Amino acid sequence: METQPHIRRPQVLERDVDEVLARRIASDSTFAGRLIDEVERQSKHSLPYKAVQVQRQARHEGAPGSIDLLVRLFGPCLTETGRILIENKLDSSFTPTQPERYASSSVAMSRAGCPAIPLICAPAEYIGKSRYLDPFRARISYESLIAWLEGADLRLIQEAIMRFAMPYEADPVPEVADFHEGYKRLVQQLAPELVVKPNPNPTGARPKDSRTIYFVAAKCLPRWDFLPTLRFSHQCWDLSARRPSVKIMFAGWGIHQEVLRRESAAILENTGFYLRKAGRKLGSLGLVHDTPRMDHMRPVADQVDSVAAGIRAAAALRAWMFANEPTLREWARAVDAARGSASVSVKLPPRG
Repeated sequence: METQPHIRRPQVLERDVDEVLARRIASDSTFAGRLIDEVERQSKHSLPYKAVQVQRQARHEGAPGSIDLLVRLFGPCLTETGRILIENKLDSSFTPTQPERYASSSVAMSRAGCPAIPLICAPAEYIGKSRYLDPFRARISYESLIAWLEGADLRLIQEAIMRFAMPYEADPVPEVADFHEGYKRLVQQLAPELVVKPNPNPTGARPKDSRTIYFVAAKCLPRWDFLPTLRFSHQCWDLSARRPSVKIMFAGWGIHQEVLRRESAAILENTGFYLRKAGRKLGSLGLVHDTPRMDHMRPVADQVDSVAAGIRAAAALRAWMFANEPTLREWARAVDAARGSASVSVKLPPRG
């Protein structure tokens, strides 16, 4: 029985499509004319022009954020006759209020004799399924673009359509899969109280970037009602902190890290544990223990001492959580108090 060859999901990105759109609108009069004609037809606005200017990542007017492509149309004597605000979507979802920002910005940019039209450009299936397109006055599918293109640009848009149509599949790296399986087996030997999350890829594949082992927090950690959502993981190395670690993440506590560091200074002394915010967004706070670096491209048997040290640190972190309910309850109270203080300060009425 013959096996089907693995078909890689195309690597084309939204910015690649942005580049094609920007270049073609600016330099290909036939392509630009077809796009502008379609916007006129759908929006029922006249958009006469003699010249076209394209700006990538232009700022919205009267709204935060940026426009993927701002197309400015000019008539004789360089009088502006219209604008097209293009949002390009390949396979990402809208950010909150993103379509509404296009609608607000188009109103702010419109002038007498110079309408500003918001346009969504995306695969036809994306346009057909999205429930958030009402703010856009025109819609152009990637499939429509195919008829206006040739050569490398045509192939890129075809690959973009294929990317949207194909579900994500991890490009398999057998060495990484072997590392994760070896890690799981060692956990079962050294700390069976730790439950490793199953591989999320149904084929069992592991991609090259699979550098983090996730534990099932609901089965490993206490579920006291005063605690926020918890996440529990062991990283081979941490790109943001530049050192590997095991950590338990407390959702929503990152903004209160200074309060909790003061609360935790004495209890964490000599434990090897410390508190660290999660990246730039400050959303979560980590209870962390640094660990030896692991190479996820090598077998566990070749680095068993480093892997075992990390597993033991994870087990110790779990044990500390169960042994310190009073401390964790105090941390939760400190967070509630800090939130209450912030709320009062915001709600104070203005003087006078």
